Amino acid sequence: MRVTRVIFKKSSGSAIAEFLIFTLPFFTAFLIILTHVQYKAMTIIESNNLARQAVRAFVTSPNDNLALTRANQVIDIYRSTLSSSAKASRPISLEITCQRNPCFSPGNRVTATIKVGDSQKASASEFVDLWR
Repeated sequence: MRVTRVIFKKSSGSAIAEFLIFTLPFFTAFLIILTHVQYKAMTIIESNNLARQAVRAFVTSPNDNLALTRANQVIDIYRSTLSSSAKASRPISLEITCQRNPCFSPGNRVTATIKVGDSQKASASEFVDLWR
């Protein structure tokens, strides 16, 4: 009886110790996983937005000579915001495809496909206006 009284009297800090030993590693792992999921989601959102902006710049250009230049300028502007390590680790490539040739025929569907690194790929489509 006497031993249990001594143990109960001296266990005032055990709840804090249990919290630190058992739950803190789980919260740390949870935060790491949550950060990784958020990073992947932002990558997907950025690549979709980049594809949409590139195809929009292509379709709204004044003539077909400037179209690819304008789409590549959108990519270059985005690249200029990246750090040098991000540029090296995540190369960005742009591919423009048209439903039929020539690309600037009225009502033609133009698709821009952006590939970021080896894993992320996004596409967006727009139509050339009918009054071109």
